[in-house]
Amino acid sequence: MKLVDAHARTVEYLRLSLTERCNFACTYCVPHDLEELPSAWMSDDEIVALVAALAAIGLRRVRLTGGEPTLRPRLPALVARLAALGLTDLALTTNGARLAELAGSLRDAGLHRLNISLDTLDAAAFGALTGGALNDVLSGIEASRVAGFVHTKLNIVALRGVNDAELPALAAFAWARGMTPRFIELMPMSSGIVAPRARLLPAAEIRSLLERAFGPLVAEEGRALPGVGPARYHVTRQGKRVGIIAAVTERFCASCNRVRVSARGHLHTCLGIDDGPQAIDLREALRGGPERVHDAMRRALSGKGEGHSFSLDENALSGGPRRHMLVIGG
Repeated sequence: MKLVDAHARTVEYLRLSLTERCNFACTYCVPHDLEELPSAWMSDDEIVALVAALAAIGLRRVRLTGGEPTLRPRLPALVARLAALGLTDLALTTNGARLAELAGSLRDAGLHRLNISLDTLDAAAFGALTGGALNDVLSGIEASRVAGFVHTKLNIVALRGVNDAELPALAAFAWARGMTPRFIELMPMSSGIVAPRARLLPAAEIRSLLERAFGPLVAEEGRALPGVGPARYHVTRQGKRVGIIAAVTERFCASCNRVRVSARGHLHTCLGIDDGPQAIDLREALRGGPERVHDAMRRALSGKGEGHSFSLDENALSGGPRRHMLVIGG
């Protein structure tokens, strides 16, 4: 069975937020005037029942997000219950700060893969950018390797004037640990207030910076790595792999295969579009049983748009939703 949207795209991938809270405050994610968010998140039972219902109609891959998902109480126990559903891929995106204590138990619980965020290797710059401690993340990265995680991706938001000079060093850091670096363009979430135009480093410039350090990049054919989503991958002449996610300058909406569910159970068919009151409440649908969840998902996909409305001109990076990345998950 397949889930197909209004544009004949097969949807098999759910990004599921476990919490709207984070122990970091990254400047490109959290507005300074962010109000306290409500905490009526789905329970573990609701999450497991929802994923089971969606798996029955074609969902194959789930990525746990936040906020910061490692702040979710009893996370390994929840992962174990989700792993028991037999998903093709069960992954988690994290800032890495709590992996030193959780990596082993998450691996034992059945988590398949990790994406870890690391925007700079400079401790002072890291603190200014995230409000967190670089050493916590580095310890978490090492703990993930000891725990046996492979196919780990290192997510790096590329920011002009912040970490652009570090991109080759960050790539080399990832490769030395058997990880795949992925460079991400700044996106105009939160009505654009967290995305100054001057900070945007377009994909073409990211490739240029990497080629100066490593020589020509060759576009990779096919999607061999588990969990490949919006990133376009390239290979260096040394055989090293690098991904670039260019939501603004090189849109990938035509190949979108995902939907998102917030920690409160609201279904969002696109990261970059506000659906506001029209967002379908899957938590409410779940109370009517799996069939109501199936109907709600099919109804949402029948109205899924062709793509987001991010835009770029000389003066502005705009067109993003009012919604915060913290709420919907990256």
